[in-house]
Amino acid sequence: MKIGITLLLLFGALVHINVYASTEDLDALVETVRQEALREASYDQERIERFLDERDSQKQLLEESRASLAAGNRRADQLRENYEGNEATLTQYEADLQERAGDLNDLFAIVRQTALNANGVLETSLVAAEHAGRSSFLLDLGKGQRPPSIEDIKQLWTMLLSEIAESGKVVRFNATVIKPHGDEVEQQVTRAGVFNSISGGAFLRYLPDSGKLVELSRQPAARFQRMAKALESAESGMHAMALDPSKGAILSLMVQSPDLSERLKQGGGIGYLILVLGAVGVLIIIQRAFALLLARRAIDAQADLAEANEKNALGRLQLIANEIGDKNLDTVSLRLDEQLGEESSLLYRGLATVAVLAAVAPLLGLLGTVTGMIETFQSITLFGTGDPKLMSGGISQALVTTQLGLSVAIPLVLFHSLLVGRANRLVEKLGKYSTDLVTGQ
Repeated sequence: MKIGITLLLLFGALVHINVYASTEDLDALVETVRQEALREASYDQERIERFLDERDSQKQLLEESRASLAAGNRRADQLRENYEGNEATLTQYEADLQERAGDLNDLFAIVRQTALNANGVLETSLVAAEHAGRSSFLLDLGKGQRPPSIEDIKQLWTMLLSEIAESGKVVRFNATVIKPHGDEVEQQVTRAGVFNSISGGAFLRYLPDSGKLVELSRQPAARFQRMAKALESAESGMHAMALDPSKGAILSLMVQSPDLSERLKQGGGIGYLILVLGAVGVLIIIQRAFALLLARRAIDAQADLAEANEKNALGRLQLIANEIGDKNLDTVSLRLDEQLGEESSLLYRGLATVAVLAAVAPLLGLLGTVTGMIETFQSITLFGTGDPKLMSGGISQALVTTQLGLSVAIPLVLFHSLLVGRANRLVEKLGKYSTDLVTGQ
């Protein structure tokens, strides 16, 4: 307790000594604060004076801007009045022009439309391969703003008459021809009207975008190419020539149609399997047809002979009847029936295979159809229906295999029925001879 009281007394004495010692410092601090307040007041006064000066300047600028805006508004009103007046004047002029033009506007519209239609025809015509750039005038006339003149109408009429005249001519000229492998060759071209163009016996197609002729990668049938060569080498007279009245559309479709090998390739593996089965069926049919023909001739020849020959069906029946003799009619009948069954099996041999092949071929075609449709739906799932070429492969396989299956099955069924009928007649004839042998006639 005494120690605590002693510490408090010492602390109070120290604080009293510090306060007494810092009295002079406080006066200095007060003076410093007073000086700072004076400086701040002087700085504030300067700022107020500067602000007042700037306010007067901004006020003057504001007044000048307002005066400029008022002048601009007055000028805008004046320009607006001038514009409205000009619009009224222009409307009046257009009304006067329409009134004075009368039926000429309809005539000008017809001339422009005719020029555009003629441009579409002349730009894609084969004559353009010989005379390039002739349709630029028609395009300017059809899309121009100025009224067509008399000279423009005469030139349009002249170009149409020239096109009509060129459609009945056979003309030779030199032009650039693009070969199937991509090379460009300058060679002589023969144009048959506006329908076909040929060079070196090969048919050409005109490309309006580039203005060049391209040789078809696949040519029409050989007889058409012979006609083309004969026309190229002719000097005068009349010669037969195959013309495309659609100006290339039918020819392009004709050369794009697949040939037999491409059709078979579209059928895929199933198509080739159907063809193999058809070939096997045809071989069996040919073999059985000759076998039945030889068997019928041998039976007919044996019927006129007294001596039995074991190399034919009737001779074998006669040998069995001669071996048994007249011992027992039941035994003879039984043995002849057994031999007749064996002969029937020989005559019908292979025909069941033909029937099976005729039944399997359309089933394989149906299998190819299902496979092709699955591929088509897979293409639709992956790529959608935007590009028909992506689906054409599966559809081609579906249709081609069905066609091959039916093409194989139909003749196999017909020939199978024909051969079965022949075999039945031979079996009936052998049955009749067998009955005669039993009765001893």
